[in-house]
Amino acid sequence: MKIAVAQLCSTPSITHNIERCLRLIRRAAAANAKLVYLPEAADYIAPTNTVYDLAAQLPDHVFVQRIKMEARSSRIWVGVGVHERPETPLSSERRVFNTHLLIDDTGDIKGRYEKLHLFDVDLKGSGGSTFLESASTVPGRNMTPPVKTPAGQVGLLTCYDIRFAEPALLLRQRGAHILTYPSAFTIKTGKAHWETLLRARAIETQSYVLAPAQAGEHFAGRFSYGRAMIVDPWGTILAQCKEFDNSANSQPEVNSSGEEDDLAIAEIDLDYLTQVRREMPLWDQRRADVYNLSERYQA
Repeated sequence: MKIAVAQLCSTPSITHNIERCLRLIRRAAAANAKLVYLPEAADYIAPTNTVYDLAAQLPDHVFVQRIKMEARSSRIWVGVGVHERPETPLSSERRVFNTHLLIDDTGDIKGRYEKLHLFDVDLKGSGGSTFLESASTVPGRNMTPPVKTPAGQVGLLTCYDIRFAEPALLLRQRGAHILTYPSAFTIKTGKAHWETLLRARAIETQSYVLAPAQAGEHFAGRFSYGRAMIVDPWGTILAQCKEFDNSANSQPEVNSSGEEDDLAIAEIDLDYLTQVRREMPLWDQRRADVYNLSERYQA
């Protein structure tokens, strides 16, 4: 079955981003993909002090409603990362959930996941920047069980979650064939770790990994690495988009106009996945008598 991951450069304009995401969904459907994944924060990427004001609860989320309509119109499953205001304020603070949705080809939401691990890092000492995602985002409360789709059982995670092996292993334990990581990696961390992490999660869980990505300059001074990628259960890269480089000696390859938005497309073969798992039966060989994974999922 053919699937696609998208690469785009979201801006602070939700209206602008909607149109670009709809075009990517239509392109994927025209290529006969049955599932397309959009990146983390596809609805907008904006300065921290505006994140809450731009967000909405799911019933009122214009961006989500348009994506649901297009999924139904194009008859394609769509995964996407968005900002979501909590239905009940968790406190007086103005923070949102970094939410990952999986929408079926009738426009119904079949899976919802709140990002567990927030990107709070200080990379200035090694030539990077400081990021404090928790300033605008509430950490997730639960994992979400794999979602049954025409492509297989899909596990939902997001971006920075990829640095933690346990959630991926738990999803495999619960029957996932495909792990999804809508992302917005920085250029520094992307160049150093992106491919390595994606292939590692694929190899250790013997699963397909789908990683749609933000790429380019979202607003002044905020850049994402790109290189959206699909990896198979053996760790082979099946398809990928180009990376964004903002170094002084490089011409930017991705911009906010939408001209450089792209798709990486590949085939999901569950027979091949079964073969990989049979020939190297990692799950049967795990020493559960010595170590184990605990599970806690939302009802």
